[in-house]
Amino acid sequence: MKTPQPPQPAYILHSRPYKDSSLILELFTPDYGRLGCVARGARRDKQRRQQALQPFTPLLVTLMGAGSLKTLGPVENVGVPLWLKSRAVYAGLYANELMVRLLPEGEAHYTLFAAYQSLLESLSQLEGLSNAELEGPLRCFELQLLLELGTCPSLKICGPQGDPVSEDGVYRLDDEWGLIPVHRSKDESLGECFFSGAELLGMDSAMNGGVWSGEALAPAKRLTRLLLRKVLGDKPLQSRELFRQVYGKK
Repeated sequence: MKTPQPPQPAYILHSRPYKDSSLILELFTPDYGRLGCVARGARRDKQRRQQALQPFTPLLVTLMGAGSLKTLGPVENVGVPLWLKSRAVYAGLYANELMVRLLPEGEAHYTLFAAYQSLLESLSQLEGLSNAELEGPLRCFELQLLLELGTCPSLKICGPQGDPVSEDGVYRLDDEWGLIPVHRSKDESLGECFFSGAELLGMDSAMNGGVWSGEALAPAKRLTRLLLRKVLGDKPLQSRELFRQVYGKK
């Protein structure tokens, strides 16, 4: 991008000091996905930094430069900053850290951008929320992120033939084929890689505007943990560790 591009909706995922007076920002935009830019002089301009360059604030940014690290041009606030409180702050930081860790640079993510906006809206409306109230919005975002990364299989089809998932069926998560139908006796116990058809269809319904049921939330968390473990590796998430330090492991 040798010349300034049209203004782009953006959120700040992360910032760190750069040289004497600047910041390096990790942005999330619909057209370019995750990208880095330099906000020159931002550490000198305290008012600009406090008012605009904050996480969870909807921005309209202009980016300049031809390299992978852009230069931040004019910035506008395009909405009311979402002041997340208590547990919601850590949930938002967790979503930001996931994208910084997992999203490749420079790839468009329109659906995920909308899912992130929806997550922030949900978190901003939850006053004094419990851990349980965080689960639904977070699972929706995690699943959408994993779907766009190609890590999560479709929740409605199974096996190499793409057969529809049956509510009465049982399925095993397979690294190569996604969801594989299995047969078991009623009394046979299942491991963490097994899911009922009802659970899978419940997750899919909730992701597409439905209501999360208690029966779907626990297996959704198990599914996202299994899939995230594969792509995150052994390096722990800082936001998750902070949450545990403040609120415990529940």
